[in-house]
Amino acid sequence: MLFYKTNDYKIKWLLIGLILGIFSTLFLPNLLITNRSKSSQFSEYSDIKTERQFAQYSQWPPFLTDLSYDIDTWRKHCWIDRKILPTENLHQYFRKNFTRYSICQEVIAEIQSIYEMKTKVANVQYPASFAEKIKRIFNNDEKLYAKALEQELHFSINKYSFEHTIYNPLRGRRPVQQPELPIDQYLKETMDKSSKSCDLCNYQNMTAIDSLGRMENRHAYSAANAFKFDQWHSMFMPRQHDITKLTFDELKDVYTLAWKWIRAVHKQSPTHRFATLLWDSLPHGGASQVHPHIHTTVHSDHYYGQFESIRSAAEQYYRDYRTVKQHKQRNYFRALQDVHAALNLSISLGGLTIFTPITSRKEYDIIVFGENFDERFIEVIYNILQGYFNKLKQYSFSSCLYLQPLSPTVDDRGLTPVYFRIIPRGQASSLLSEVSSLDLLSIYNVNKLPSDLFAEVATWFKLR
Repeated sequence: MLFYKTNDYKIKWLLIGLILGIFSTLFLPNLLITNRSKSSQFSEYSDIKTERQFAQYSQWPPFLTDLSYDIDTWRKHCWIDRKILPTENLHQYFRKNFTRYSICQEVIAEIQSIYEMKTKVANVQYPASFAEKIKRIFNNDEKLYAKALEQELHFSINKYSFEHTIYNPLRGRRPVQQPELPIDQYLKETMDKSSKSCDLCNYQNMTAIDSLGRMENRHAYSAANAFKFDQWHSMFMPRQHDITKLTFDELKDVYTLAWKWIRAVHKQSPTHRFATLLWDSLPHGGASQVHPHIHTTVHSDHYYGQFESIRSAAEQYYRDYRTVKQHKQRNYFRALQDVHAALNLSISLGGLTIFTPITSRKEYDIIVFGENFDERFIEVIYNILQGYFNKLKQYSFSSCLYLQPLSPTVDDRGLTPVYFRIIPRGQASSLLSEVSSLDLLSIYNVNKLPSDLFAEVATWFKLR
């Protein structure tokens, strides 16, 4: 009897063990995986940052317009003065035995640290009748026609800012519709008509005033923008209505008055440190008024997005090269200056550097870097305008002037040079737009090589 009870007891425990074994084999692992997955998901989501912060800037080495290498040695041993940008095969662009000289290797490394430049060939075939038309465009020049059959396309991209330009000089020879009115006639008629009812000429009655009041000097005055795009946003304009007659003293008074207002804004609101001056000329250049006027703003926290992206590129460049001993110059803007000087695309005027950028956005795109914003900087801007007007007959343009952050003693991280850039906007009297989907949405299209552009631009600067 006891034997049967003992066996029943053993059988019960064997059955329980069997059931637990089946449960632990089939179901328990799934439960553990599910719980572990939930825990992992919770941990993963808990580590995600919900907000992306702006770049945290470092204290960069100061911007100086002195080159970080000897330009005469570079030209003697390294660079062959060519009319195109150096691309893949360096031996086509540099002197024989250039690899023997350390300066050649260092400057070439600096160029390649920022820019990637390539040349590609696009083959084209023309039907006989169309070929005759193409030849007439080239005035029956067989060499140019041969180039049209095998077109050289020069690509240049900035690896930090991602500015990207395609150069094809043959595109500049395409037939385009001429303006309906000659430019001189258009300007005279436009100035005469617009001056009779100009709100900015009648500024005391027809323009707004901001909380700092109206500011005036001999040749210029201020007006608050009636429809603002920033908290601190005002306009500064010369008393001269006709931009083609603008004198240096008038332009100087405009910028001097704007600088006075910028300092007044910063004094009232110290967090507003980032000043921007924007100038569009004539309706074809995007201006709502014919009368010259410069939009001036002071932003808090950082610059506007487009320039902030350049500033962010400068920070990334600094971080990439701050530990490289042989990389002597870690300031991005000074490195840009070095590169353009090496390729004969810049001139230095003591505290100022003027250059046509490798990644130009349009023909006669010009950039100026300065250690300070002073009268000489304004004079350079005036000389550029005179070159646009008198040499190119370009009266429509868009420009930006970014001043260095105010109160640098409070925060000297991410200090940029004074930065001016001007881009022509096409013929003022033309109904055709000077931009396309290429420029706005993909890649900048320029029909003249930087060397050809700079050779002309360099003649404009004869400072007092």
